Amino acid sequence: MPASSFRGRCFAAGLTAAAIAVLAAPAAAQSADETDAVTYHRDIAPILERSCQNCHRPESVAPMPLLTYEDVRPWARSIKYRTGRVGKPDVMPPWYIEKDVGIQDYKGDISLSAEEIALIGAWVDDGAPRGEPVDRPAVTRVVDASGWQIGEPDLVVKSPEIEVPATAPDWWGPMGESETGLTEDRYVAAVEMREVSTWEGPAERDTIGGLYVIHHLVVLPVGPDGRPVEEAGFWPVHEVGRNPDVFHPDAGKLLKAGSKILFPSAHLHSNGRHTRAQLEMGFKFHPEGYEPSRTVEIIGPATVELDIRPMEADQEFEAFSTLMEHTKMMVY
Repeated sequence: MPASSFRGRCFAAGLTAAAIAVLAAPAAAQSADETDAVTYHRDIAPILERSCQNCHRPESVAPMPLLTYEDVRPWARSIKYRTGRVGKPDVMPPWYIEKDVGIQDYKGDISLSAEEIALIGAWVDDGAPRGEPVDRPAVTRVVDASGWQIGEPDLVVKSPEIEVPATAPDWWGPMGESETGLTEDRYVAAVEMREVSTWEGPAERDTIGGLYVIHHLVVLPVGPDGRPVEEAGFWPVHEVGRNPDVFHPDAGKLLKAGSKILFPSAHLHSNGRHTRAQLEMGFKFHPEGYEPSRTVEIIGPATVELDIRPMEADQEFEAFSTLMEHTKMMVY
């Protein structure tokens, strides 16, 4: 990394003439060195705001919030370790697209640059100093601890409530249906799904497995006739930790008047506490009168059989799908 990545800080090994000169320098020069130190408010907080707080906030999927210095300081060494795990399954923030292969211009890219990872490491190694709040750049995104990432929805549909014992085997099956209450056809611009739960007793752990009981849930909007709306295509599946789905401005998904949301396939997992839970679906609509000019489709490899050989490491599976026309990938 270039020296500027560490804001010109000098690390001397042994007592050299340069070190003696620093020791003999006026107090003002030492103050300037301190000013150049990597600090939480000036250097680290903007990184966390962009790449971490989406999950590391109250009532979200991460086990601890990282909104303030007091939140972050106890986890400093863990943050250095996990952000440095580039290319590993446990890297934070999660981002598995290789940096040196193919397209790199992604909207919503939360991955860290090599310079940012080094900056975090330098900050931790120096004792994780707080710095001055006045040095913090202007906040560009305010994190609402319990709000919707898509903003206040135009429509919220709740699934039927389910009950999961504190200790139980995993369960797969349908979770019923819910009315949308729509009185007119509307095109959906974005949809966000989240589990809302109440528990009995203290949590055994504060990880994802201790917070949620719905591992994933298939959602299927149907029209008044009870049949899927063909022009709407495939709808996203709720999964723990999934971000909202924001559709292309020219490709909304149709939700019919008098429609219902079916929940035909759920996977429930006990979290160690007797839990009541339901899924909330928040919809943001395109303006009234909107008509899409593009379609949204799911593109994936054709179904194939897997033949996994026992006791053999590093087996690879590849599958392909051919794009027959110019395509813009919206969600991966």
